Parts: sequence; structure tokens; C-alpha cells
Amino acid sequence: MASAKANRNNKPGKQHEEPLKGTWISVGVVGVVILVTYLTLYGLYMTRV
Repeated sequence: MASAKANRNNKPGKQHEEPLKGTWISVGVVGVVILVTYLTLYGLYMTRV
């Protein structure tokens, strides 16, 4: 019982910091892929017109 109570005193922010970092990296990668795809398609369109 005492050990369960001691675990509650840990800082929750430190435990959730790493998964959020990975989430933002994934969001950034997806954003870059979308941006590169858009610019590529736009460039192909402009060279054709």
C-alpha cells in the first residue's frame, strides 16, 4: 500500500515528455511530406502550363 502511494508522487510531466516529443516529430515529418508533395505537383503544373 505504501509503495503504491509513493508511485503517485512521481512527476507525471517527465513521463509524458518523451511520447509527446515523438508525436511532434511525426507531425513534422508528415507536414514536410505534404509540403514537398504540394510543391512538386505545383512545379509540374507550372511547367506544363
